[in-house]
Amino acid sequence: MHIIQSPLFDFEAFIHIESNDRLVIVLEALDAEKLLVTLEREHWTGRKGYPVRGMWSALIAGVLNQCHSLSDVIRMLEHDKDTRVVCGFSKDDIPSEDALGRFLKKLVRHEDLLQECFEGLVEKLRQLLPGFGRKLVVDSTDIEAFSDGHSKTPSDVDARWGAKKKGQSGGKEIPTGRDKTGQGVEAGTKKGKSQDIYYWFGYKLHLVVDAIYELPIAFTFTPANVNDTTQMAPLLDKAGAKKAENNTEFVIGDKGYDSQENNQLVFKDCNATPIIPIRERVGAQKADICNAKGTPTCGCGLEMVYWGRDGNYLKYRCPDVLGKAKCTDRWPCTHSVYGSVLKLPILKNIRLHPPVPRESKKWKRLYKLRTAVERVNSRIKGLLGLEHITVRGIAKVMARSLLSLLVMVAIGVGMAQRHRLKDVRTLVG
Repeated sequence: MHIIQSPLFDFEAFIHIESNDRLVIVLEALDAEKLLVTLEREHWTGRKGYPVRGMWSALIAGVLNQCHSLSDVIRMLEHDKDTRVVCGFSKDDIPSEDALGRFLKKLVRHEDLLQECFEGLVEKLRQLLPGFGRKLVVDSTDIEAFSDGHSKTPSDVDARWGAKKKGQSGGKEIPTGRDKTGQGVEAGTKKGKSQDIYYWFGYKLHLVVDAIYELPIAFTFTPANVNDTTQMAPLLDKAGAKKAENNTEFVIGDKGYDSQENNQLVFKDCNATPIIPIRERVGAQKADICNAKGTPTCGCGLEMVYWGRDGNYLKYRCPDVLGKAKCTDRWPCTHSVYGSVLKLPILKNIRLHPPVPRESKKWKRLYKLRTAVERVNSRIKGLLGLEHITVRGIAKVMARSLLSLLVMVAIGVGMAQRHRLKDVRTLVG
């Protein structure tokens, strides 16, 4: 039995709580002491010597309040007294946009400490939430650059053109942002054969998300032309999926992650089950052996029926005996009333014959959990500001993305610490 309930907490409802209450919850959960002490030891370049902790709180408040730029953060501090007080500023002593910009540059130089802060929050979630990290979903989302990709010299030199099918995640690699005529690739929908392809100029945020709690566990950040398939290994390594104590059971991804290497990585190195659709390429069918999905076929071409797993073998039975199809072959495969039986070794071709076959109900049920990462992508872009970034360069854009990830995970830690688990998403079956 499979029951889908509400997520761990109502993220959209949290966004509408009083701003100062939200900020206090997030700042209490964020263990950024090592980062802040490091920044305090450095020579401060602000003319008025604004406190590091106040500047840090202001940036976090800006993410929570969906500020698209540093100037929006300043306006928020000017008009929101409660948030200003929590950050430790008076109305006559609000930092300038330049001061916040210099502080952001300092954060970029300490990206390792920001990531360490993120990893610390994820570790807290493992301790607070039962089963956290057992069902993982991988995916990427587009981050549009604050730059005109059609320009001969784009202002964001690190950004690249990317493409993916509309309505699907994962993109194909595009080595350049120029077509054969030297013209820039149009963003949005293209006409003709590529009418279902969406193009954007910028970056990709690759995420590993817990499928049940809908919270990020690890990430990588690349230019938009990097293929999703190449990011499976670093993502799972950062997520600790290879560590036995984390008890990873399933890794779920779309067709963008379909490869023999990725399936073997999940099954052998992570000791988990890959739930990844196979690319049904033309010519992939093998007559009298299997179809493009890997389902074996009998002598008359009928798809055999999956009948469970026997150790490291998948068991299939005759579809005619089971009443699933009518055999048209003159000579039956066997005279047994049980019908013909085929056992396929999983380890021989893990991509073609995964531990949970793609035609089984269990596989379809697990693959539906992939929508968890789509909801995380939607929240992190729409509610935490990554849909409209105003910084340039991969280092700054990644730091800005990391701030949004930190806020999202900190919210989860804060809610869990307050024992607000009545809306936990559960999977029973």
